[in-house]
Amino acid sequence: MMMDMMEMYFHFRIQEPILFRQWKPTDTPGYVFSCISIFIIAFCLELLKFGRQWMTRKPRPFLVTDVCCSTSEGIWDIPETSEEPPRGKISVVPFTMESISGWKHTVSSCLFFAQNFVEYSLMLIAMTYNYPFLLSLLGGHALGYFLVGPLMTIKENDAAGTCCS
Repeated sequence: MMMDMMEMYFHFRIQEPILFRQWKPTDTPGYVFSCISIFIIAFCLELLKFGRQWMTRKPRPFLVTDVCCSTSEGIWDIPETSEEPPRGKISVVPFTMESISGWKHTVSSCLFFAQNFVEYSLMLIAMTYNYPFLLSLLGGHALGYFLVGPLMTIKENDAAGTCCS
């Protein structure tokens, strides 16, 4: 008995299961709807990453330095702000029952689970080698990052991570 092997090259095939046997487009409108669904899932993943980072964000202290922005007419009185440099050692919260029993930690853990589940599911969709699915996936990630990426610092962006890094 011979089993069908998965094609290991990029292709365009409409009647192909996506993640589940029941999610199998049978016609062109179903295929387009599947591509749109994959786009939305990838876009929502970027929002989920941002939301998880935003929820656990600590307020950053700012220093007001000098008044800047002088012109020939006078000074605009716009205070220039800069991030306060860290003093001494960075404090790390010890592992205690209080540090893991807070509602933020519980919600963040649930969001972390959802983030990884969606990331691995999208990875499996990419591994179907169906290029419209892959382009939909990349488009959703790109648009999501384009919209929420500027709201995150580089350090927060790196901390959001991906499943494959």
